[in-house]
Amino acid sequence: MIENFEETQKYKLILNEINGEEKSITGIQKSLEDKGINMHRLVLTGYLNAMVELGMLKEKAIKPARIFSYTGQNKHDIYSIVGSTMKKMDEENAGYNSLLVLYYLFERPVFTRELEKCNVNIPAKDVRTINSQYRNEYIKKLGELNIKIPQSSVLLEPVDFDKTGVTKLLNYILSNEYDLKKYMIVNTNQKTLD
Repeated sequence: MIENFEETQKYKLILNEINGEEKSITGIQKSLEDKGINMHRLVLTGYLNAMVELGMLKEKAIKPARIFSYTGQNKHDIYSIVGSTMKKMDEENAGYNSLLVLYYLFERPVFTRELEKCNVNIPAKDVRTINSQYRNEYIKKLGELNIKIPQSSVLLEPVDFDKTGVTKLLNYILSNEYDLKKYMIVNTNQKTLD
């Protein structure tokens, strides 16, 4: 289990190594090795390619090397944060839970393409398809954010919406991304039964 957790954190190590600079694969690999982190070149290349595809990194070719740099956007977008966290929480219901969170945060129906960006399965139950008069406006707005929505993408919304349940999902996302315990006071007084 710990090994799987470490695997999911490798992209954060890579982002920390790039840290506003432009670096080659060899430069990143050497920098990681200097910190005692051995990552095979092919594994590192796979991570870098995936991070470019997700928009986390930019790539340019300066023969014979490929240079990677930070895109200047958030380390990861809302879709990857929601999707990966919902998968950690409940793989089977990750698609539906991602829909709930995005529906609540965006205050609108969610495109199936957006759920695909979360890397979760499109939920088939407890959802309804929406024909919104604002569909083209949503597509235009997302296009401004470089999120391309194909015409075949369907708008979905949950059939039932429970704010308490969504609050728990949001709490899980935040506590997974940030160490919230450092902001809390834990009550250590044990209660007794009278």
